[in-house]
Amino acid sequence: MPSNRISLCMIVKDEEEWLTQCLESVQGAVDEIIVVDTGSSDRSDDIARQYGARIVPYVWRDDFAAARNAGLEQATGEWILFLDADEALDSAAREQLRSWTAASTCDGLFLNIHNYTGTGQQGATVNPVLRLFRNAPEHRFEGRIHEQIAGAICRKNPDAAFHVTDMMIHHFGYQTAVVERKDKVNRNLKLLEQAVEEEPEQSFHHYNLGVEYLRVGEAERALQTFRVAKAGIDPLVTSYAHLLFKYEVRCLQHLNRWQEALDHIEEALVLFPDYTDLLHNRGVCQEALGHTDQAEHSLREAIQLGPPPPVYHTEEGMGTYQTWYALGRLLEGRADLEGAVNAYVEAVRAKSSLLPPLYRIFRIMRVSGQQAVIPALITNRFALSSEEATHKIIGILEQSRCYDAALEMLPSAASKPSKEMRERLSFAEALLHIGQGRWNKARLKLDTVRRKKGDYALLSASWLVRVNWLEGRETAESDPLTMWLNHCVQSGTAWSAGQEKAVLHTNAGTNANGRPGDTEATTGAAAYEGWHALGLLMEGCIHSGKWAELLGLIQICQQLLSAEARSSEEIQQEQALNRNRKYAQEPFAGAFDTAAGAGWLIKSLIGAADHHLQELAGEPAGERNRYWPVIQQLRLELPGPDGFEM
Repeated sequence: MPSNRISLCMIVKDEEEWLTQCLESVQGAVDEIIVVDTGSSDRSDDIARQYGARIVPYVWRDDFAAARNAGLEQATGEWILFLDADEALDSAAREQLRSWTAASTCDGLFLNIHNYTGTGQQGATVNPVLRLFRNAPEHRFEGRIHEQIAGAICRKNPDAAFHVTDMMIHHFGYQTAVVERKDKVNRNLKLLEQAVEEEPEQSFHHYNLGVEYLRVGEAERALQTFRVAKAGIDPLVTSYAHLLFKYEVRCLQHLNRWQEALDHIEEALVLFPDYTDLLHNRGVCQEALGHTDQAEHSLREAIQLGPPPPVYHTEEGMGTYQTWYALGRLLEGRADLEGAVNAYVEAVRAKSSLLPPLYRIFRIMRVSGQQAVIPALITNRFALSSEEATHKIIGILEQSRCYDAALEMLPSAASKPSKEMRERLSFAEALLHIGQGRWNKARLKLDTVRRKKGDYALLSASWLVRVNWLEGRETAESDPLTMWLNHCVQSGTAWSAGQEKAVLHTNAGTNANGRPGDTEATTGAAAYEGWHALGLLMEGCIHSGKWAELLGLIQICQQLLSAEARSSEEIQQEQALNRNRKYAQEPFAGAFDTAAGAGWLIKSLIGAADHHLQELAGEPAGERNRYWPVIQQLRLELPGPDGFEM
């Protein structure tokens, strides 16, 4: 057998979505590719052949170990690397793989699997897994599902040695959409329940079954299954013992049994004192029990410890950004706003793409009257390495209603702006003024952009009409939203009787990227149009005290949303009776998207509530109300954008 050759062994079935990415990631790192196909009906085999793979047809028998072993029988390399099709070898690992196998005297090497869950944007769990081992006839996988190789290696060589490397594998297969599409949970449950029935004494089966129960939200059932598994192991020698303790704690947290969870953490810390995840969760439990001083101590201890040693399964951010964020929320709840801001800053510094801490920072500083120092804080505490990063910050400031701070940062959005970029920035500045109800300033900016007749001229003309409408000036009707609002006013849908006003103008198919937070300017999209336009106008009404206009817009929105809540038969009857057939159709692009409409309406109502609370607190001018701390806390806890993906 040639020295140091590496064989990649895989099993696949209908994996054309992922297979190219996987095989591309190992180019130059392996010497042969063995693909065991368990019955693909798509292009998986063709893709594998394009990368020189040897295809091994295999009849699926509900046994992952048997399928993997069919590939091992064909492998000729000295080392075996095994991957799933929805995985990819990290680029750094691709460069390091041969160096590790050439230098290692071990029987197997662990690589760190980064499992991306949810939408794939919420971070990852990190798990060291034995994925690279020496090829030998005795080295065969065991286990119907969650198959293992370590047992066979250790039976052949009781003194077998393993090493945990820093090489990474990215696993995308447990993102929510993939799990649902492939029905992975039901597949896993079926095989694990069968494995438990066949080998009830195997604690590893019970452990994996508990993981699946927890994945589907059956916390009590998962808890009992984990306890069966824990009763059958020696925690000092079982590689997954720390995970059993952590998942048991997670079940108790789901069940709101916080004291019991805390007791289990203390027990686990005796065995695993350097497991950061336990310290982080101890802080979470202590906070839930109202022991905030102890919780702060635990979270700071986790931060001091940092990420756990690589032998532990962990979640990305334990001891770093996740723990800093948890500490920030704790301090915010204790009204230590300065400490909370510092914690959130550290969370962002630990992971620059993290958005939730930025939303909390900006909200705290706006509510506490410190919006003016936000630009300095950003400059001093963050390293904005690109204009794109600045655009993102400005967009978050706008969503957080920190319009003044966004306006101050706007000039730094482009170091050497082109003519088009200058127009775009002027248009963005006008929108920020609109959000604050500074109609005259907005009008001046919009008129300047309109007169230049560039890419933003039509948008600016549309928004000039809207501003003029709110100022009671004459306007012309030239698009569906304007005609619809006129129709609403004239038919008495909203506004007080006898009120005569022109209505705002919009173009249902205009540019999405006048938005301050966007990075490109192209025409043909629909941001700041439709519901978004109505939301921005309502925001401006709140800040400028145009309560009658705000109420009118709210009533029109409510009428449209109520209409969409009716049955399709009722709507069809009304459309048939409508003398003006153009109103039987969608009055503006996205008008019948009730979720979007309700979202913008709720946002406006929350904005109004926040504005009134601010005035009640005695801000921005005047003496503070004696209940100011309570009012401030209410404002901080109002619903709003938080940076978490849904």
